[in-house]
Amino acid sequence: MFRKLLVTFFTVLIFLSSIKRVYAEQILNIGHRERLLVLAPHPDDETLSAAELILKVFENGGTVRTAVITAGDAYVDAIKDATGKRKLSRTDFLNYGKQRLEESKKAAKLLGKGFIHLDLFGFSDGAIYPMLVSHWGYTHPEKSEYTGYSHVPYVEAEDKGVAQEGKVLRNQLVEILKSTKPTMIVFPDVMENDSDHAGLGMFALLAINEWIEQSHNSVNPRLLAYLIHWQHDWPPGSETKEPLDLSATPLFLPHDLPLRGMTRTCINLNPHEIRLKQLALAEYQTQQRAMGSFLAAFVRNNECFSELKLQDTVGIHNVVKQWQQVRKSFDSHPISRKKIWVF
Repeated sequence: MFRKLLVTFFTVLIFLSSIKRVYAEQILNIGHRERLLVLAPHPDDETLSAAELILKVFENGGTVRTAVITAGDAYVDAIKDATGKRKLSRTDFLNYGKQRLEESKKAAKLLGKGFIHLDLFGFSDGAIYPMLVSHWGYTHPEKSEYTGYSHVPYVEAEDKGVAQEGKVLRNQLVEILKSTKPTMIVFPDVMENDSDHAGLGMFALLAINEWIEQSHNSVNPRLLAYLIHWQHDWPPGSETKEPLDLSATPLFLPHDLPLRGMTRTCINLNPHEIRLKQLALAEYQTQQRAMGSFLAAFVRNNECFSELKLQDTVGIHNVVKQWQQVRKSFDSHPISRKKIWVF
């Protein structure tokens, strides 16, 4: 009885909070034969952010490619709970990373029925931001404090042995853009309250800008930024003890996420599509055990994004240089895989 009341409370709360926003978001139009590229920092982010968009693109005769950048192998508390160990070894972290990469494969197979082109990069969890700001060149790769590797150790990855350097990741993303020629690109918002997410958002803009310049401005993809981690217990329902069924309610981007001149756009989902997203998220068993309520909070009747303009990628090199310079002043207090504020 209490659980039903709790679900009802959250449903009413979410409905009331959405009334004043119903005219703020535009409908995301998906064309015929779109080429969708989804960039995800960790295994599960590709499904949390864009599972329904992936389904819609397939329904309209399009193609989908997803790139998962890290193995998500540094979730210490979850690994301790899974292994029952108080002191973890490098092997424990590596085994966890292997499991998470396999979970992305299973989810992709379910959503795309074998037609999603899935790239697993296999970089270390927490490596993206350091690769951006302090391990950019080819001589000083980022070494994981968890696995002990400064290169990709996973046989499941596309390029086992690749050094964890910023230029390497940027160049890999550029090559994917050139070969895929996406008409829609989905990636994390640079405002994300997570270092890997925010870092990948900037890597995405760097790579997109490089691709546009190499293409002599002949490409015109739509740029869609998603949000997974934010403040004030967003999304609603993500902090409950048990997962809630919020699939009949919408999830809009938080009101305190700066608009920055962008357009907010959403797609609406039917019950079948919602169920497929739910089933795909169930494939991430390690994450269901660790944060089932958080995953369930993204199973809604819509998916929303901030739509950037191509010119938003211009000057991103200067932004990154500024971050790199600022980081030098904080080497005694390095930003690790913890929540960060990018305001």
